[in-house]
Amino acid sequence: MGHPQDIRKTVHGMPPPYQPNSFRSSSDPTYGFSGYPNYDGVPLYQTPPQPPGYLPSHHVQPLPSYLTPASVNHERRLGLEYKTPLPPRSSGVAVVIPSPQTQRTTSTPITGSQHRQNAQTSSSTKLNAPTRMPTQLPPLDYQLLLLSLAEDYLAAAHGQGSLKALVDREINMPQYYKLVATGLSCLEVVLKRFKLQPQMEAAVRLRYASVLYDETQNMREAEQTLSGGIKLCDRYRLFDLKYNMEHLLALVLFEGSPRASLKFLDGVIKNAEAYKHSAWVYGLRFLKVSLLLKLSTHQDILSALSHIRNISAIAEKFADKAILAVASTVEALIHLRGTSSAESIEQAQRALAIARSLQLDPQVARIPQVVVLTNIVDLSCSLQQCDSSQAVNKMQAMHASLESQSDSWHSDGTLLVPVQSQDPSKAPSGHGIVRIDPLGSLAITFRWTHWEDVYVLGFLLSSIATAHKNTSDGLKSEQMLKEGIRRLDGTVNACVDSRTAKIRCR
Repeated sequence: MGHPQDIRKTVHGMPPPYQPNSFRSSSDPTYGFSGYPNYDGVPLYQTPPQPPGYLPSHHVQPLPSYLTPASVNHERRLGLEYKTPLPPRSSGVAVVIPSPQTQRTTSTPITGSQHRQNAQTSSSTKLNAPTRMPTQLPPLDYQLLLLSLAEDYLAAAHGQGSLKALVDREINMPQYYKLVATGLSCLEVVLKRFKLQPQMEAAVRLRYASVLYDETQNMREAEQTLSGGIKLCDRYRLFDLKYNMEHLLALVLFEGSPRASLKFLDGVIKNAEAYKHSAWVYGLRFLKVSLLLKLSTHQDILSALSHIRNISAIAEKFADKAILAVASTVEALIHLRGTSSAESIEQAQRALAIARSLQLDPQVARIPQVVVLTNIVDLSCSLQQCDSSQAVNKMQAMHASLESQSDSWHSDGTLLVPVQSQDPSKAPSGHGIVRIDPLGSLAITFRWTHWEDVYVLGFLLSSIATAHKNTSDGLKSEQMLKEGIRRLDGTVNACVDSRTAKIRCR
């Protein structure tokens, strides 16, 4: 038998398969000096073929099923030597040596074409096999989760509503308080346990304080929360959130000390005027007028008139026609509220004349509530003058404006008054006192009543206007009162039914 190097060249036209366990170190007694196995006295055998993609357990990476001369020379240059067993003397059935790691079966030798086909199938199977990447869920944001839960709890509490209590004469108050308390607890945890961004922290503080003001009597905690938020806004120059907090803080202070609240508002108004934030100058002055009217003393009414005239002067200077129309209408209301003298009625009609002169302006035409409010105040002036003929004509004008403006009325009754003197790009897109209206201009938000409630008020004033000829006019005054009561009951029942349906859907 010749040298093993001469025998390992071809078996059926191709090299023999590579066996990793067929070589050992040169110190092994079964190996000769050259490093190849010494086959003297050892029976020759052929390892059976393996299926495509077979990989022994002691190998990490798959190796080629046979060695080419180029690969052998490359491995020798690296200092490695592969030892391959001799091929069998005959092409008969191969002798199988069992291995404890794999279960091997008897097979026939593979030709060269079959071996190349198996190698191509194995490589294509490995390339086409889909790789499964481990899916990892993103980390849970507990801040947003708690804020969402707080809004859900507060919405569920407000969903019960006061109209349902008006119908049932009772409400599940313990459950209502529990929902509100849970929502407040979620907001409190976010403020005390998490490190928030300055703008986010200021917004959460404002929301937390507003719920405390609306739902609880804990004005001290609301004041402390707002004071810390105002300092935060000063540090990071968040002017819009700062003005919203100062607006709410004035309301909180008014509950305990009205005069301190008015004095605080004077300082805030001066700062807004110094920074030339005209929209907030209007908003803060309107707030002071409403707080002065709550006090109802003669001196406070005069002070309210002074502030409303200042608003009219500023609006006329900066050509804010919508602000001027609203200020003139509020001035007429203040004159009617003060006294019922002829002088007060005349001043009220003078203010209404200014408001009516602006109704054709595009800014005022976008506010249907101002037109309706102007007609209501005008009818009230005629009723106080006891001028029945003018009262009937003004009543018809009021009903015409109510029917024509019903489609453009906001569902929640809010009043958006546009401000043209300030650049809307500098205003935030939030939902505070000063916001961006649907047409893209800066606007001040006022809370007013719903269209159905205003319609009921119109029936009440119409009944008063026609009461002097009720018997001769076919009881028209009584019919208007009954219609107003019917509409009020229908509104309450509709709201209760809709909210009950929402609860059932949940």
